[in-house]
Amino acid sequence: MRSMATWGGAVVTVLFLANAAISAETIAAGKIKGVDAGKKEFVLTDANGKDFTFKINDQTLMNRGGKESKSDLAVNDSVFVYYDRGVLTWTARYILIREGDSKNWELAHGKLKGYEGDKKYLSVTLDDGTEPTYPAADAKAWVNNKEAKFDDLKIGEPVLLVVDKEGGKTHLKWAMVERKEKDAK
Repeated sequence: MRSMATWGGAVVTVLFLANAAISAETIAAGKIKGVDAGKKEFVLTDANGKDFTFKINDQTLMNRGGKESKSDLAVNDSVFVYYDRGVLTWTARYILIREGDSKNWELAHGKLKGYEGDKKYLSVTLDDGTEPTYPAADAKAWVNNKEAKFDDLKIGEPVLLVVDKEGGKTHLKWAMVERKEKDAK
């Protein structure tokens, strides 16, 4: 009986550690294959034809044509999904629906490297190791889903970017940061 308790505790510990190691934010792109509102989930098919299932929760934000909402997803939507990759489920945190004004927009994620307020440029180190600098003259900054100033963003903090890639040029639309309550100021 004692070995069963020890084994059970070991399994729980391994699952907890695996979840901490695997759980990470990442970005996927593709078309919506199906939406199940009852289960609060959707299936995305990527460019290679592979299907992925994502959960939606009350904190999931969607952006269609530059306007954010809590629900507005349909079959055949072209999307970028920023999500938490858990052990058993992947949960969408931000969904960029590409149509109309946002048909050339993409999501990018990385760490803030700097902001030149006088020149209106934002520099980041993306998750893939590249270090682009984006023109940010017309861009908006958000902290915990509230509009903020770029000067409020902190060097080194994780940032989700919405960028417009039209005509061979890339322009920043939004830079979004989520902070824990104690770090919010």
